[in-house]
This record gives sequence, C-alpha cells and structure tokens, in this order.
Amino acid sequence: MKIKSFIPLLLVIFFLGCSSSSIYRELLENLVNLISTPEDIRKEIIDDIPYDTMQVSIGRSENTLIVLEEIKGDNFKWTSSNSVKIYTRNGFIFRLTGLGNELENIELGKNHPFETNIFGNIDFLNTTSFYTFDNPKLFRLPIKSSFYFLKDEIIEILGSQVNTKVYKESVEENLINWNFDNFYWIDERGKLVKSIQHVSPKHPPIKTLHHNKRKA
Repeated sequence: MKIKSFIPLLLVIFFLGCSSSSIYRELLENLVNLISTPEDIRKEIIDDIPYDTMQVSIGRSENTLIVLEEIKGDNFKWTSSNSVKIYTRNGFIFRLTGLGNELENIELGKNHPFETNIFGNIDFLNTTSFYTFDNPKLFRLPIKSSFYFLKDEIIEILGSQVNTKVYKESVEENLINWNFDNFYWIDERGKLVKSIQHVSPKHPPIKTLHHNKRKA
C-alpha cells in the first residue's frame, strides 16, 4: 500500500470511547487545527486533549497525532476515523490493522526486552520473535534479531529535555529475506518514549513519539 493512502487516515482521529459530548467537541476542534497544520503539532494542542496521545508518521510522511482509544491490561489500542488500529504493549507495536497486509500479532521471544520489560546496558542479546500477517496470510514467521544498547541521547518532547538510552534491534536473516533495524528510546523510568519500528515488509517503518498524561 502506498504511503499517500496512509496519510489521510492519520489526519482525522477521534476517541471512540469518549462518552462526554462536550469533551468530544473539544477534541474534534483540536483535530481540526491538526488538519490545517499537521506539520506543526503545537504543545498547546496536545495539552488540550485530555487523553494520552502519540505522534505517528510512516515512512516520509509528516508527524500527525493519534489518540488512545482503549486500554485492556497491558494492551493499548490507538484508532483512526477510518478503522486503522495500532496496538501497543509497553510502547512496542505488536499489531497493526487497516492498511492491508495486516500485522495480526508479534509474539516476542521470552527474553526480548519488551517482553521482560528489563532494560539496561545490554551488550548483545539474541532473540527470536514470531510475526503473523494477514492479506496475504503468513503464520508465525520466525524473526531472529540481535538487541543491544547503542548510546545515551537527550531528546526533546513537548519542549522538555528527556534523558534516554537508545537501543537497536537488527534483523538480517529470515525466510523471506526481510532485513531491517528498529530503534527504541527508553527514558529514565524504563518507558519507551520514541521508536522507529518495522512491522511489515510491505510498509515503511513507523515512527512514534509518546507523550503520556498518566503518572504511571
């Protein structure tokens, strides 16, 4: 699927679980502002939205804002107005539907840092995860990867300087010759705040920037 077909779905987003009509109207007004200036998501706009938000771009598309719809246990569901859904666990995208070539699930290896939620100065960690796709169907494709600490980096999120540790996940050998590198920025709380993650061989990498409003 072409990038151009992905951009419109990220420009108009709403929070399906919201039961307050006044809050819903405020959210829609904020999203109208986002549509007019998607390349410049201002801090004031994000602050006015009373839900967790995440900046998302795919490939070379501009950053746009999506809003958290639902939390079930450790699973977070983010949704768009035309039914594209991104599912995350500990910030890691494990499911993505609505784009074609659906990512149905990523079953992480038992020692994968996003499975154990344990980070640190990882020198070199080998793990095998299993990717399941639909359209076309591909069940539990084994993906071997190496995961390691790359560097310390200070990044800016909504005007604040955030100390992070950057980790790299490299994939070089699998049954479909799908080679890629993922990058993850973990803050001092051990939370993922930024990522560049490949979820399908048919789509460019997805870039995310989290700005959670919850204290946890």
